[in-house]
Amino acid sequence: MGHVSSATTAAPVRNAFREQQRREAHERYLLCARTVFERLGYHGATVADIVEAANGSRATFYAHFRDKADIAACLFERALPAGAAMYHRVAEFPELTREHMRAWLGEQVLGFWAQYRVEVEAVNHAMGADPAVAARHYHWIAEAVRLAEWPGTGERVGLTRATLLVLQLERLCYHWLVRGVEHDRELMLDILADVWFRELTLLREGAPR
Repeated sequence: MGHVSSATTAAPVRNAFREQQRREAHERYLLCARTVFERLGYHGATVADIVEAANGSRATFYAHFRDKADIAACLFERALPAGAAMYHRVAEFPELTREHMRAWLGEQVLGFWAQYRVEVEAVNHAMGADPAVAARHYHWIAEAVRLAEWPGTGERVGLTRATLLVLQLERLCYHWLVRGVEHDRELMLDILADVWFRELTLLREGAPR
């Protein structure tokens, strides 16, 4: 006699399938949003452009995202694990030296910003349009610093100093690598290495309050 599936076993299968469909739709809209933002820019792009690129519907879009600023924020969130891993590598240096700092900045930090240029530009415009996205962005930075596990960031003063250091770097990289403000690359790396080496040394030694 054949096996008859009960309603209780069929329901989880259906729910798992729907969840997979939901995740796939969410990812499709994000990928299409990136393509549209890259082609038209954040301000030139519309929700209709993203929906058309995804071959979807407005109803499906709004089931996943609040608006254009929200999808830009969610797009940037996809880069956060890579950013957190990048900052965590500093804690793995065998020795904190200016040379290690400069190499990390030149190879990994600048590479990260080049790779995620579209996401960074979109979320920066979204922050200007939506204070909630700006608040999310600050939370992301603080969380990335916390996950980096740098010595000295276990207390509030150290965490605040480290967060400000990352915010300063992000502002520079945004204007330099995303908006195209010209800088001498070698000179800028020298200055950044000096600043980061000094600040991380203070964190490790315990900065005065």
